[in-house]
Amino acid sequence: MQEIFIGREKELADLNEMYAQHKFQMFVLYGRRRVGKTTLLNEFCKDKDSIFYSAEQSNEKLNLEKFSVQVFQFYNETNLETFSSWTNALSYIDERQKNQRLVLVIDEFPYLARKNRALLSEFQHLIDHRLKNGSLFIVLCGSYMGFMEKEVLGSQSPLFGRRTGQLHVKPFNYQTGVKFMEGFSDTEKLELYGAFGGTPLYLQQIEKDETFEENIKRAFLKNTSYLYEEPLLLLRQEVQEPGVYSAIIEAIAGGYTKANEISTKIGEDAAKCLKYIKTLCELGILYKETPFGEKESSRKTLYGISDFMFRFWYRYVFTNRTLIETGARDAVWVKRIEPDYSSYMGLVFEKVCMDYMIAQNVKGKLPILFTSIGRWWGTDPATRNQVEIDLIANDGKDYLIGECKWHNEKLDLAVLYGLQKKADVFNPRRTRTWFILFSKSGFTQAVMEAAEKDENIILVDIGELMEMC
Repeated sequence: MQEIFIGREKELADLNEMYAQHKFQMFVLYGRRRVGKTTLLNEFCKDKDSIFYSAEQSNEKLNLEKFSVQVFQFYNETNLETFSSWTNALSYIDERQKNQRLVLVIDEFPYLARKNRALLSEFQHLIDHRLKNGSLFIVLCGSYMGFMEKEVLGSQSPLFGRRTGQLHVKPFNYQTGVKFMEGFSDTEKLELYGAFGGTPLYLQQIEKDETFEENIKRAFLKNTSYLYEEPLLLLRQEVQEPGVYSAIIEAIAGGYTKANEISTKIGEDAAKCLKYIKTLCELGILYKETPFGEKESSRKTLYGISDFMFRFWYRYVFTNRTLIETGARDAVWVKRIEPDYSSYMGLVFEKVCMDYMIAQNVKGKLPILFTSIGRWWGTDPATRNQVEIDLIANDGKDYLIGECKWHNEKLDLAVLYGLQKKADVFNPRRTRTWFILFSKSGFTQAVMEAAEKDENIILVDIGELMEMC
């Protein structure tokens, strides 16, 4: 298996299992741009008869012309007229294949469907009246997640009930991401993950014979490097007003995480700003978060940056571009990044700890089998102070409540006692609670003794986190 294909083995096996069934399949594959969808599909197609068409942001006529060329090349046909419709094109392929297996991939499918609103109904009619009895394996692939989920997979879609499988391709969690980082220490691996995130194409920018500092300087603080312009280039590819979208991401990276704070910061109307935020969420660049246990419409809703590479870039690169372009990258590292990076890693470490808990939950290795997990924040009614809990998971009235510390000091009893108090603010009527403490630098002797005496206290250090990888 090629190195470039790290981490998608299960998805490939699932696709091959469907392919082996030798019946009509319509598979929907989607996920944010650069996440590895095309790599997965190329790997799936490489030993099979296949037609792989990547739709373009042009009109239907030009897309049909280019698709026709690919189809006729596959069948070694010449001097045939361009297909007049997608129905004609797919009917021709179905007729030529008879019962011979063929994978037909239409990548960037939203480009086609948004230009021709009748296309989904056209596909539905074709599947119902012709294709379902054949052996085509059609894959509809797209990066615009909102469109794929609503217009292709949604209950109101003409294609609802026609798909035979679907896959949301997500960025790698830390357990897979660190496989791109051989030769680094456990701490350095997580620090690299905090900068490059879980997108395969970004992880491939890491050079294992360089230090963490050297990787950051080469990949981010050099105006000729691949990642130096990446977020802006990706936005220009996806949206019509990239400047406004970029301003929203910059505001969130700067700590403005509530909708009203963001709109005030960038000077845009609140309703317009919310619409743009929604689009960024649908593109997988932002996420929406509410306190654990509260409705999605909660007034405490916050927004965050999903992709760590975007978060790193907007925090350290975008705001320092003038310095970087005048050759001051060493100064940017020394003055801007190095002193602040431990603080930046706090949220990254929370996400890593959550991924660890999810993986342990899947294996049944936690005291409870939780059904939901998240963060919580609210007000202590006694002190009127704001209270935050890094991790909460529950199964009914049983709770697992956690704290994540990315500090150079060992975690001490004050943290444990503080967490227990915060748990009482969150829900004083819990039936049973386990406390799970995550620490970059280990634990004091007093904390380890407390955990030995109390089975409801769980300690996880960085070594144990990395054993999952």
